[in-house]
Amino acid sequence: MPEYTEADRPRILDVLKLHGPRNVPALARTLGVNPTAVRQQLAVLQRDGLVAVGIERRRVGRPTQVWSLTAKAEALFPQAYGTMALSLLRQLREVDGEAKIERLFARRTRELMKAYRRALRGKSAAEKFRELARIRDREGYMARADRDGLTEHHCPIAAIAREFPAVCRYEKLLFEAALGAELTRTEHIASGGRSCVYRQSEPIIFM
Repeated sequence: MPEYTEADRPRILDVLKLHGPRNVPALARTLGVNPTAVRQQLAVLQRDGLVAVGIERRRVGRPTQVWSLTAKAEALFPQAYGTMALSLLRQLREVDGEAKIERLFARRTRELMKAYRRALRGKSAAEKFRELARIRDREGYMARADRDGLTEHHCPIAAIAREFPAVCRYEKLLFEAALGAELTRTEHIASGGRSCVYRQSEPIIFM
């Protein structure tokens, strides 16, 4: 059985991560290959425990099989935390309480804010979103900018975010300060969503 790493994970896993559960025809169109090749790769990935198949019932037509990532596959995407980081945060909370955790995240946010503001300085609203997406993409969030805002398809600190939700609150504040715009988070990975989606009230004009 092949042991994939982050560097050599099959592209089909990236497609499922970016777009969510998909059937074979949709995967074939996105990848630009024939459905038979997709089925062959899915069979291998299912055997390796990286994808799972389910049934999607539609309003019109017959039910269709859809494929999605497993927890094992999620581990192939960037993970910017480890058991040590989570353990240290738990110990800090136990010894010094939630207020110390808040101060820690606030300090981290202030440091990031300086770097983000430098990178976005002098840019238009659309350019700021594009640059923010590039920064977050490099940090492992699989981020994309569009006319509505920012979407992050992966959260490399999801384990921390689920146990310490303050990190997500400060992340939103970081984006708003760097962009100079108020954002609404409409989807949240740590709360069970497929992506973290940040929307600005006014559409962004991309030239």
